[in-house]
Amino acid sequence: MLKGEIRHIDWQNWMSMEGVGEVAGVAERCTIDFLQPVLSQLGAFEVMSARINRDGEYQPPFYWTAPINNLTLPKPPPYKELPDFCEVQVRYETPGGHEAHIYVWAPLVWNGRYLGTAGGSSQTVYWREPPWPGRNPRLSHAIRNGFASATTDGGNRDARFFDWAIVPGEDSLNEDLILSWAYRATHEMTKVAKAVIEALYGEPPAYSYLAGCSGGGRMTLSQAQHHPDDYDGFWAADPAVHWGRTIASGIWPALVMKERGVALADAKLDAFRDGAAASCPDRSLADGIAGPFDRCTFDPRSIVGNETEAGTITEADAAVMQEIWDGPRRPDGTPLWFGLRPGVQSWGMDGLCRTETRDGKLVPVPFELAFAQLRWSAHDEALDWDSLTFERYAELFESGLAEVAPAAGNDPDLSGLAASGAKLLLTQGADDDILPSQGCISYYESVLAKMGGHAATVPFARFFLTEGDGHAFCINRGPGLTNASAMIALMEWVEQDKAPAMIVAERFDRDSFERIATRPAYLYPCMPVYRGEGDPNEAESFTSSCAVS
Repeated sequence: MLKGEIRHIDWQNWMSMEGVGEVAGVAERCTIDFLQPVLSQLGAFEVMSARINRDGEYQPPFYWTAPINNLTLPKPPPYKELPDFCEVQVRYETPGGHEAHIYVWAPLVWNGRYLGTAGGSSQTVYWREPPWPGRNPRLSHAIRNGFASATTDGGNRDARFFDWAIVPGEDSLNEDLILSWAYRATHEMTKVAKAVIEALYGEPPAYSYLAGCSGGGRMTLSQAQHHPDDYDGFWAADPAVHWGRTIASGIWPALVMKERGVALADAKLDAFRDGAAASCPDRSLADGIAGPFDRCTFDPRSIVGNETEAGTITEADAAVMQEIWDGPRRPDGTPLWFGLRPGVQSWGMDGLCRTETRDGKLVPVPFELAFAQLRWSAHDEALDWDSLTFERYAELFESGLAEVAPAAGNDPDLSGLAASGAKLLLTQGADDDILPSQGCISYYESVLAKMGGHAATVPFARFFLTEGDGHAFCINRGPGLTNASAMIALMEWVEQDKAPAMIVAERFDRDSFERIATRPAYLYPCMPVYRGEGDPNEAESFTSSCAVS
């Protein structure tokens, strides 16, 4: 039975559970003795623990103790302000002999639904709560909104955050863990979670959802492709679709700067970005955004000689910027994948164009996840960055595609999803600073081509592209979709047959978390256009333009 009210409270809360009481008997059924017979009917699943958590907080486990570039990842802080819930941990053995753990959380005050949470990066689970408002659903978000929820480590508790796929001492990759991460572990998690939920509450969830962002968005897409019957609704945000190509492309900016001997300082990158954004004659609003379909005409050579805080922009600077924008190439000049779109900012504390000063010299810093993809391809944890050439990069780029093919998440045939009745909400920040947004656009275009066009596809799969919006967090130049805004749209589509044509995107101050702007996100390929009057920070001041087909 559905309980609670769907409504936008803030970026991470979209269900009001006011006045809803606890489900009777859950506390008594939250035991190993009660749950083990239930799971034994599914297979060799063992309930490790089951308890009522009334502490209001939870300390996530932490596995990733191996240093990364001489730095150790910090332990995630505890989740706080949690409602009382039944905390269940289950283990099983993967086909390759790894012990996988599944975590099922069932709040005593339940809204009648299940929300599975995907991981992030190259992990099936990502415990850390997001540092800024955005779209990263975790177990904590789920149960605060009244959902029963689950996540899984997929059998991967390797201390190496990035290099877990490389078998130590062998010239091979761990195919069992790769398949679990690709799609198998999430399916096993779903079977267990639904069985536990039905046993605890005495009824199955009325609706089931799966949500994830970035690497978790890729996981969500993979589940929609492989196991569409598992869920009623899927939300894949900023997905790392085309995994092998998308991730390996992330090292291109640093490689170009290294091989050309020109490291671009942030101030020079800012000048190129601003020039690109100012060269878009069709913009209805001078907001510093270069829209994904704007006809921008910027040539980086046009600002050679301009002064910045980092010095004068040179011909070599402009050539490197253009090469970065052009994207990864083979030695013969043919493209391997997309590059950063002009106007996207991807530098500073993080990003693909990050630099740092070493021994008094500015040097590029390779994006670690991308370099790890190359190490996977080489089967070599010790792959040397300093000696990496354009030729070797292209070899590793292409040789690694087959080995991570199960995790590509790019199958355009969604006929199983269409037949299941489930819905897929695909969302992407157009100014994604980690994963080029062109990859997600190209995937959806391939879906449209495979499934018979726009009219045939939108009944079960809808795509929303948010201009000016970065990766995962809503703190960029343009507003983005949040946990609340996207989940409300998906739930109303699934439960009330209200297919979304527009979702309000939100932008937040990165320090105060105050909401400072809203803007409509329209069903692809439509984009927002300023009406010419009204507050440009309010969604009501925009209308849609669907000139792109």
